[in-house]
Amino acid sequence: MGRHLKENKFAIVLIAAGLLFLLHNFFFFSVWETLLKLTPLLLVWWGFRLLRRSGRHSGKDPDFQVFTDTTMTTSSEFLKHSSAFGDIRIKVDGEEFSGGSVSSVFGRISIDLRDVKRIGSYGQLDLHSVFGDVKIYLPEGVSYDVSGSNLFGTIINHEGGKIEGCNYCGPGSEGGGQKLVIRPSLVFGDMEIMK
Repeated sequence: MGRHLKENKFAIVLIAAGLLFLLHNFFFFSVWETLLKLTPLLLVWWGFRLLRRSGRHSGKDPDFQVFTDTTMTTSSEFLKHSSAFGDIRIKVDGEEFSGGSVSSVFGRISIDLRDVKRIGSYGQLDLHSVFGDVKIYLPEGVSYDVSGSNLFGTIINHEGGKIEGCNYCGPGSEGGGQKLVIRPSLVFGDMEIMK
């Protein structure tokens, strides 16, 4: 299969080169000047291709993906996932959730905690997003605090209100009940907390 794919790529290159020379013969434009102008585009394509290949075939760190959307259901107490140029959708269906870290560049993050029964002792979720939105679905009966930073975006609490200054203490967070601390670090993105 690998040989067949290489033959197809070579055939496409031959066709493209033939078309360029044909246009040169009939429309009197310089093939070499045109190819020289298109060289930066070739370099960009080559770079994206290398990134895409490393994201799909990377066995080094399964928690980091490039150019790949991630959709997963887990019962793990801790989340650890990063992505570039891809969305992250995680549903936690375990009894207990203790927090973790999720990061995305040029992609959305969606974390569904509605099936979680209790928040563990650590109880902190770090969210990092650049050019992407974040949605968190919290279980009923769990209070939350928000403490972080936000540049060129908004953070909306579960009641639909805008959180000013990136600091918010949700209802019931003063008591000794279950509480999740959400620590966003957002650049050009919005975060919405829902129950």
